[in-house]
Amino acid sequence: MLKSVPPMTANPIATTKPTLTAQQLLDSYASGSRYFTQANMMGADLSGVNLSGVCLSGVRLSKGDLQGANLSGAYLSGASLSGANLSGANLRGADLTGAHLNWANLSGADLTGADLTGADISGANLSNAILQGANLGGTYLIGAHLTGADLREANLSQASLSKADLAGAKMGAANLVLAKLKQANLTLAELDGANLAGAMLKEANFSKAQMHKANLSKVDLTDTDLSGANLSKADLSHTDLRSADLQGTNLSGADLSGADLSGVDLSQKLLTGAKFSGADLCLANLSGAYLVQASLDGANLMGANLTGAHLITTNLADANLSGANLTRANLVQANLRGACLQGTIAPNGKVHP
Repeated sequence: MLKSVPPMTANPIATTKPTLTAQQLLDSYASGSRYFTQANMMGADLSGVNLSGVCLSGVRLSKGDLQGANLSGAYLSGASLSGANLSGANLRGADLTGAHLNWANLSGADLTGADLTGADISGANLSNAILQGANLGGTYLIGAHLTGADLREANLSQASLSKADLAGAKMGAANLVLAKLKQANLTLAELDGANLAGAMLKEANFSKAQMHKANLSKVDLTDTDLSGANLSKADLSHTDLRSADLQGTNLSGADLSGADLSGVDLSQKLLTGAKFSGADLCLANLSGAYLVQASLDGANLMGANLTGAHLITTNLADANLSGANLTRANLVQANLRGACLQGTIAPNGKVHP
């Protein structure tokens, strides 16, 4: 919820004034003024100053030095801070809606609960910044550096994060619905419980990421690197996982209902309790896979390799197993009611008519 702009105090700085020096601003702030909109302060040195609650909406502070400044609760909507140094600054609860922060240095800055809706932060350095609970909906973060940043419970819905570096970022329970993360680096990122429904993740790198119970429903994951990632109990329903790298990926208990896994290599993978209802596993490699208590009802397993697969108490009702290879597979108490077994190679090596 956006905060209202504070009322004008006595003797405010005139908004028509072409330039405003750092000293003029500090003197007026000390005397009680808080309203400094549209001022030209390009390159000003405000490092380490206390400007809590100040209104600098529309101010031009490009390439300014605000390192370690206290701007908590400040109003900076529409401000130009391109290339500014805000490293270690306190921006807790600040209003930065529509602000220009491209190529700014925000490393280690505290933006807890800040509103950055629609801001342009492309190419900016946000490494180790704290953005917990911040609103970054529709924000431009293309090519931004967010390594080690804290984005837990942040709103990044519809944000543009293509080619952004989020390695090791903490993003638990973050909202990334419809976010654009094409070719983004999320190696070792923490995304437990994050919502990535409908996000663009093609060619993104999620290697060794923690994504327990994350929501990735209806996502295009083609050519995405998920090697070593923990996707246990994640929602991957109706996703496209063709040509995704799933080497060492933990998918136990994951929901892959309706997903496209045709031709995917899931050999030797732990898939205990996973849901593949209605999924396309045509020509998939499931040899030696652990599918104990998994749901494969209505799945397309045409021509799939299931040699030595563990299918104990697995639900294969109405599945298409035509041409599938079940040599040495363990089907103890498996449900094959209504399954198509035409040309299927049975566990004993015999071909079903």
